Amino acid sequence: MKQEVAVGIVGGFVDDDRDVYMIERKDTIVDIIRMQQKADLWQTLSVDLVDCGPGSREGDNYMSIIKRVVAHCKAKSSDGRNHVFTISLIFKRQITNPNRRMLFRCDAAFENEITAYASIIPVLQRISPYDLPYPKCVTAGSDDHGDRIVLEDLTTSGYAMEDRRIGLSFEHCMAVMKELAKLHAVSLALKHTQPREFADVCAKVREIVYCPEAADFYTHSLESSLRGALDSLRYSNSSEGDLDEPIRAVEGLTGRLYRIMSGLVCNGVDDAWRVISHGDTWVNNLMFSADRQHVKLIDLQTMRCTTPVLDILHLLYTSTERAMREQHVTDLLLQYRRTLLEALKEHFCSYDDPAAAASTMRHFAEMFSYQRLRAEYDRCLPYGLGIAMWLLPAVTFNPDQIPDLDAVTINDFKTKKHDKRIAQMVSVNYHTRMRDIALEMYDQGVLQRLNTEII
Repeated sequence: MKQEVAVGIVGGFVDDDRDVYMIERKDTIVDIIRMQQKADLWQTLSVDLVDCGPGSREGDNYMSIIKRVVAHCKAKSSDGRNHVFTISLIFKRQITNPNRRMLFRCDAAFENEITAYASIIPVLQRISPYDLPYPKCVTAGSDDHGDRIVLEDLTTSGYAMEDRRIGLSFEHCMAVMKELAKLHAVSLALKHTQPREFADVCAKVREIVYCPEAADFYTHSLESSLRGALDSLRYSNSSEGDLDEPIRAVEGLTGRLYRIMSGLVCNGVDDAWRVISHGDTWVNNLMFSADRQHVKLIDLQTMRCTTPVLDILHLLYTSTERAMREQHVTDLLLQYRRTLLEALKEHFCSYDDPAAAASTMRHFAEMFSYQRLRAEYDRCLPYGLGIAMWLLPAVTFNPDQIPDLDAVTINDFKTKKHDKRIAQMVSVNYHTRMRDIALEMYDQGVLQRLNTEII
């Protein structure tokens, strides 16, 4: 008989009602531990106790159940010695509410992440001369409890999430730029040297937001976010009316925002620039080392093939404040370009023909000149506006005021019921950031450009 351990869960999860998603069996843990070790390492291996707790803070995760599973183990090694040790792992499971899963397309998202860990990252890592910025995946697939992903617990190596309500610093963003550049460089190198294999890998990446199946829900979701942003801007408008023009310009996006975002993600991307991107680089999907010099990217549910600048814009407009962007965006783009070319040089330094390697590097240096990188960044700035409207409520929610997504229906978006619920929960920080972004986009001419284009 399989032995199961049901442990009380804190921090917003169920306690001891033996919800199947909160139970991890001892034999499951044993199998997973063996996956990480050499086949002949242990003569015997047993798990005495399994502790389950929340793997993320309240309000830091919306699309899956994340658990930290700590197993207390006993083993006898092949040389006959006895060992006692503890191992900590992160388990990701599907949320249990079927309506929420269907509405937010959680099944497609989870399947995307399983594919990323099982079929995409291994290919990219195989050709990469450096480690990719992802946690080690122990297993990704399904068992008799459903879909699951098991990852190393990065906190045991000193990594931690930052407070999502506080904008990331320049130092944080520099670390992210370096890792994004190295990640994107792998796609560019694979596409250059093995274009057919790159196409095969891209074919496995499934767009789950900007696709026909998702269009109805996400159109209404974005329109709800747009209405919320307008309410916030009207609330923040001064008696002098400094937001009058930005408000009128944002009003002009009504009914068009999903098409604008979809066009930037899926269309108009130069194939030469197309890379496998992370797709969701907001603060909650980043874990930093204690010295802030290294970062790991987590949550691969919206991995996609698109222009690399969207990962940069996603980061800057969801997770930083205006002053940081205004002072440092040039520095960040230059660092991204510098690291991208250094990473590509690592890929091509093994060429037997040094002249061919030099020619290849000149090609990429020209293709990713600062001027071209900045032009692509500026072209895609509307994505930064849209993703800010969409995610800033979640970024700035107080931990004790998190919406109950199990109770949300698509009709709530259509009837504006969801708008009213969110309006009662947004913070002063949200209003400040939304005001800053609207002024920034207006000052840069982005809002005016959007209202002169036919989309």
